Amino acid sequence: MAEKKGILTVSFGTTYEEARREAIDALEKELAHSFPAYELRRAFTSSIVRGKLAGQGILIPGVTEALQAFWKEGYSHIWIQPTHLIPGEEYDRLRADVDVWRGKFEFLKVGEPLLLTEQDYDRVVGLMKERFAPGEDEACIFMGHGTYHEANRAYEKIEKRLEKKPGRRIFMATVEGVPSLEEILDALEGDQGIRKIRLVPFMLVAGEHALHDMAGEDAQSWKRICTARGYETTCVLHGMGAYPEIRQLYVKKLKKCLSGTFFGISVGPGAGGSLTLDAADCIRRCDVLAVPRTGADHTIALSIVRRAETRIREMFHAADYLGMEEKEILYLDFLMTREEKKRREVYQSLAEKIAGYLDEGKNVGMAVLGDVSIYATVSYLAAPLTDAGYEVRLLPGVSSFCACAAALGRSLTSMSGPLHIIPAGYEGTAESLRLPGSKVLMKSGSHLPQTKRLLRELGLYERSSMVKDCGMETQELCWGLDEDTERNSYFTTILIPEDGE
Repeated sequence: MAEKKGILTVSFGTTYEEARREAIDALEKELAHSFPAYELRRAFTSSIVRGKLAGQGILIPGVTEALQAFWKEGYSHIWIQPTHLIPGEEYDRLRADVDVWRGKFEFLKVGEPLLLTEQDYDRVVGLMKERFAPGEDEACIFMGHGTYHEANRAYEKIEKRLEKKPGRRIFMATVEGVPSLEEILDALEGDQGIRKIRLVPFMLVAGEHALHDMAGEDAQSWKRICTARGYETTCVLHGMGAYPEIRQLYVKKLKKCLSGTFFGISVGPGAGGSLTLDAADCIRRCDVLAVPRTGADHTIALSIVRRAETRIREMFHAADYLGMEEKEILYLDFLMTREEKKRREVYQSLAEKIAGYLDEGKNVGMAVLGDVSIYATVSYLAAPLTDAGYEVRLLPGVSSFCACAAALGRSLTSMSGPLHIIPAGYEGTAESLRLPGSKVLMKSGSHLPQTKRLLRELGLYERSSMVKDCGMETQELCWGLDEDTERNSYFTTILIPEDGE
């Protein structure tokens, strides 16, 4: 049977028709236009709003009712895109409501609110500054809802991003929580150059809070409070959803929700025994396993995964637990060159190839030697994929130098001593080796003769040890550098304990 795919947009809702039309309706139209292959429906989370609208003959379901309708109609794949601005109580409640339906659909996924990652904050604050740049004698104050949920830090993050220079005139305040309007007005009191204040709702729709708490005639409204302080006050009565640039950010959020995830998976060094349970489970769930190579189809990263698969089968009697028999293997041909332009072209090409799978909704895992955060090629692909709006996750693992220390039966550091990780052969190697603490020289193979000479000059040679091909069949352990067989290996790591160890 053909898969039936649906998208459910989830908003708090509003009873104000104009606010609903210019924000929620406009956003849903853009989402439907951007993803025409899916059935798009809506749900409102506020039972009060739904009840009032029902009294007007407008029937809008809650999340449970909407999912129940999808299920009864035989939909197999559902993506849920919230219109929430922050991951607060409403977002938590949405996820809890959706969890009840897991197992009833073949696929069920909840997308992100507008503000989640640091890049989200940078983009939104940039748009806020551009659209609402205040005049010479004006201050612009955004009204956020605020919450006693931990997500209130979202407003604080925005406020901090607005604190870029002295004398700024654009602020974030909240109805509930911090920062408050009074705090900002107190801070402005000494600025004689500001005579006007513009109030802007930082909410999806300009509903109850905007019309009454901000622009109302009640003495406690923000407009009246600002006016009482002597400012000429104006109110913008449009929610954030009314602005095309904000709606486009939601389009990108839904694209991210509909797409697969790119995983950088640490597989550790050696024979597969350092593969973590999380890494094994992630490999199992990925549709595509990407492995770097510089020549033949056989790659070290892939061989480690294969060996781990064999060990899992022998230890737990789990045949093909990693799903390697049906998994597609994507070979990534990295260019070994120092020419920055050519390297970037290759990275962009490989990122686009991975993006093609992600656009099909497939999860792609990239097997990375050692740990993903240490001199790993995955970073060259994760950055452009993140910039393009795809979800990227990194799974930590056992680093090669930690495995080397364990193989030698030695500790890398003691007490509060620092540890320096140094790529052998770079221009500042000598200066780095003079620093206090323990050192690790990575990728020393092609630079080994020069490195040994340098260690002798600095008086570090006698207390240094070395491991080649850690965990592999060709592993060599050298407790002293004089034990070196002189065999060249790219995977050569030198450990130098701090003086006195």
